[in-house]
Amino acid sequence: MTTRFCLICTFLCVTYFSKAQQSGQLSGLAAADSLLAANQYFEAGIAYERVLFENTETAATYKAVLGKTLSLKQMGRYNTAVTFINSQFSNSYPDSVRYQLRYQQILCAYLAGQFENTRSLLERLPVEHPGAPYSPLLECIRVFTLNELHRWAEAAVAYREAIGRLGADTTSDDPYRRLPKLKRESKAQWLSTFLPGAGQLYAGKPGEAILSILVQSAGLYFGVTSFLNAYYLSAWGVGAALFGSFHAGGVRRSQALVRQYNQRQISAFNERVKKRLLYQSSPDSASGR
Repeated sequence: MTTRFCLICTFLCVTYFSKAQQSGQLSGLAAADSLLAANQYFEAGIAYERVLFENTETAATYKAVLGKTLSLKQMGRYNTAVTFINSQFSNSYPDSVRYQLRYQQILCAYLAGQFENTRSLLERLPVEHPGAPYSPLLECIRVFTLNELHRWAEAAVAYREAIGRLGADTTSDDPYRRLPKLKRESKAQWLSTFLPGAGQLYAGKPGEAILSILVQSAGLYFGVTSFLNAYYLSAWGVGAALFGSFHAGGVRRSQALVRQYNQRQISAFNERVKKRLLYQSSPDSASGR
């Protein structure tokens, strides 16, 4: 009799604590979701971390991971989101959940500017999930990523495959027939090294080129004049130092200007490709209207 009573009490206690734990997990998720809905992303991320720490149920864990990822994305912490999602693949999630996690990781990697990582993740996706559904968004990201990496031949193939899946003509108005004309940082560096201001002029900034010439010429003139007047300390300590500093700064600045120029060209090209893809995927275009 005593043994039966103890077993009944044990069963009731286990059931009660199990339900209490599940209820606590649900309330924790609800609280985290409410913080996310209220745009309190930092607090929501902490709440989701608590759910992950206290929870063992797969469904609740996945919701907490997704919520944490969304919180990081809203805060613009894309690099952190990529690392966080990568740490979750050690868990025994079902294949459908792992696909969604990889999907989010690819988006975050692209937004973080990790273009090589994005390309690698995109190539791994069909291997890891051969039966995954076609995603137009990932197809577009593949094209944009290859553009950012200047892999124009591969980008053109990916673009034509995407356009072909949309049922459009792959030969008409192909933006890859007019690739962006990019400039070389090494050339800007070489020009600025041997001819002050030439690198800035090459980067398309004539105003900065003139300013660089004037500043470096002033430093050189002061140094030469001081030397000729036997002010050797001023010649080396002021004139040569000014010329050397502005000369080195001009070289670095010309490289930065070329990077900015190239980024503008690639962004404009990506925008043309994006408009083309979005136009072909619109309902009016698909119906021929």
